[in-house]
Amino acid sequence: MSDKLPGFPSDAELQQALEQFRSQFTEALPGRMAELHKCLQACREAPGDGQRLRELHRVLHRLAGAAGTFGRPYLGAACRAIEAQVESLMDRAGCTREDLDAIAEAIDQLP
Repeated sequence: MSDKLPGFPSDAELQQALEQFRSQFTEALPGRMAELHKCLQACREAPGDGQRLRELHRVLHRLAGAAGTFGRPYLGAACRAIEAQVESLMDRAGCTREDLDAIAEAIDQLP
């Protein structure tokens, strides 16, 4: 008797697809990190711009979720921690260059 339900992929097919997604994530990671650094630089150029800070938060949020899903749990957890720092800045009326320096240092420490 087959474990595969009609119309659904087998466990082996799912594992193969997951491995392919993990590989694609790893290949795309340098580009994602470049996007993160670009957003950080944009925030540094205009520390009071809430839209730029929200974009940095969005990029961190997406990276945290993808990292956790595709086999990089430490990267995901580190991104979530930085995301929380950015959220606290978003809750305030603005951020300082020192705040952004702390975020930059945390980003530079990403695994």
